[in-house]
Amino acid sequence: MIDVEAADGQELQTVLNRHVKSEQCLRLARNSVVKCAVREDQLGDEKSVHALLVPEGVRLDLNGSTLLLDLRSNSYGVRLSNDSAIGNGTIRVVNSAGKGSQACWHAAINVGAAYGDGGTPAKPGRFAKVSHWTIENMTIDQQVAASAIQIMSEACHGTIRNVRILDSDKALLGIGLDWGSVGPITSADAEIPRMRRLWEQGEIYSTHPHDILIENIRIGRLLRNVDANDAGIRCSACHNITIRDVEIEAAATAVAIFGGDLGYEFAPADQRDLEHSGYRVENVRIGTAFRFGMVLNGLADNIWRSRKAFGYDAVRDPAHPGINKPVFRRVTLSGNAAPGSQGIYAVAVTAAQLDQFDVTGFGIGVHVEDWVRGMQFRNARIKSNQKNTQVEGATEPAVGVVFE
Repeated sequence: MIDVEAADGQELQTVLNRHVKSEQCLRLARNSVVKCAVREDQLGDEKSVHALLVPEGVRLDLNGSTLLLDLRSNSYGVRLSNDSAIGNGTIRVVNSAGKGSQACWHAAINVGAAYGDGGTPAKPGRFAKVSHWTIENMTIDQQVAASAIQIMSEACHGTIRNVRILDSDKALLGIGLDWGSVGPITSADAEIPRMRRLWEQGEIYSTHPHDILIENIRIGRLLRNVDANDAGIRCSACHNITIRDVEIEAAATAVAIFGGDLGYEFAPADQRDLEHSGYRVENVRIGTAFRFGMVLNGLADNIWRSRKAFGYDAVRDPAHPGINKPVFRRVTLSGNAAPGSQGIYAVAVTAAQLDQFDVTGFGIGVHVEDWVRGMQFRNARIKSNQKNTQVEGATEPAVGVVFE
């Protein structure tokens, strides 16, 4: 343990940089307040724009301190590296100006690389893959239109534990996990055939968060309510994700699991067969869900539309298996009786197990649509909804939906 003092973010960054790959824990002076402005650091031949970078092989113990992030342009907040950690303090985003639309820009904590920031297959970016990282015992105060914590690209073998996310009118997400890109990927429907050619030529591939534990999370009232993406926790094109012991006071959606624009169509060979598998969600409760309690949508929608509109010959079925063999246990979803609200909305799901569910106060309690092949509900209390269950489908109706 090395005790450090820092008057500002620049001084703190200088100290952190001295200990790169040291496997040391640096501990801030107790109850410090450190303002971190945006800076640009040169990492080899790559630049990173952020408020603070925790270097490889360093653990930062905030020791009850608060980091105040003053963020401008497209910049990351506190950025983690391989084999790094941050814990025991508070991060507050106090200013945000000039950011783009990606939820990672101006997030309080970032792991991974933004879309377009992942380098090339010949030379992947330093943050296209970030492994063995930890976020623990943190409070996040995010009052701007960004995620509180954003995980991107192939961020993997990581832990987010004992985190409190405060009330916010503007935050896009509590915790977001999103696929990323290496090379010039676009997900526009009409461009998918060209992406296939680039992928076959080794000029692009997609990256996917995986093997991540999210546990003991407390989220306040997230009042942004535009669509299902405004969630306490959202995953897009990930695998081997465990989410447990989560309490959310209010949000548009508690937990959303998506297949992503491209699914695993252009994923690396060692990950392709793992698409959307290994989800385990346990002990989740939301006090008020404005739109959805939980969304399970495994469709690679841009691939599906490109196949339909442009005759694209897909490498992988964009609808099957979708979210593959997820396991959910002890989940309580409460709505506010808003018209159109849904406790569970499911599309493109295979062999889901759902045990000990309590779903009340929605327009529809459980709504299962196309491309679902098996959802088994056990010990479910689905009541006091305008309609408790609705199983249907216009393209490929759901089959194997059982309530025991």
